[in-house]
Amino acid sequence: MELLNNNIIFNTIDNGIMVLDDGLNIKAWNKWLEVKTGIKASEIVDHNICEKFPYIEQKKLIRKIKSVLITKNPSFFSVEPHEYLIKIKSNIIMGKVFKYMRQDITLVPYDSERKLVCLYIYDHTKLHESSEKLKKLNEELKELSSKDHLTQLYNRRYFTEAAITMQSLSIRNNHHVSIIILDVDNFKNINDTYGHSVGDNVIVSLSRILENNCRKSDIVARFGGEEFVILLYNTSLSFAQSIAENIRENVEDYFLEVNKEKLSFTLSLGVAQFDAKLDKDIESTINRADKALYAAKESGKNKVVTDNS
Repeated sequence: MELLNNNIIFNTIDNGIMVLDDGLNIKAWNKWLEVKTGIKASEIVDHNICEKFPYIEQKKLIRKIKSVLITKNPSFFSVEPHEYLIKIKSNIIMGKVFKYMRQDITLVPYDSERKLVCLYIYDHTKLHESSEKLKKLNEELKELSSKDHLTQLYNRRYFTEAAITMQSLSIRNNHHVSIIILDVDNFKNINDTYGHSVGDNVIVSLSRILENNCRKSDIVARFGGEEFVILLYNTSLSFAQSIAENIRENVEDYFLEVNKEKLSFTLSLGVAQFDAKLDKDIESTINRADKALYAAKESGKNKVVTDNS
């Protein structure tokens, strides 16, 4: 392999190239690999690649080499889950996502009689970086499309989609699904007296109280203005009523400090349970909970009313 190690093309090509025998011994190691790994050819040639880099899947590499030698055709070598064959630090300075170079590996027959294959390492870090950034951006866009900007709770659109799934699960698994709908009492007076920025603070504060009083499996959504809806999966009407009462009490005990003045507010809440015999969908359950909310408003506010249909 001395001739190959001194070959100009072999040592100037902008990819990693090494030659391996069927026993995984390195027979040639080009300049690209020397520069990227800091290991000179004289230090690694005739050494076993898996002894030098023990994280390489030895059995997998042996199988792939044998396949290439038998078929005499090139083959792509998967480097999952690490996404690299040889650990090489990424040299991307700006916006680095990956610590180590993302690589694509191709094996080609080199000398079948001597049972040698040529292994190419391609640096695809930039491509993977772009893909990862695009994936992250898509995830952020998806989250933005499902979240309310002010409160970071789910919005009506996401709630509606999730409610359809919850409805199907409840019917299939014979589980209860309950709805709490609520809004802030006399919210217009808060905005008129203290301004919309204080009104926004009330909405955000209420959002955190709702999150703290609900499980991770519950879906808390802002429907708009001061109106919120909570979907509680595997929750009976009586348990949903107790959750609503806890929320009401927590809000009643809470206050915001505005210009050294304590600003308190209260909620009215309506509760209903999905019933396949009464409701064609969750929207029908929400309508029943909304009527219960209206009853709470009409009977004095700052209370929970349950629909017992």
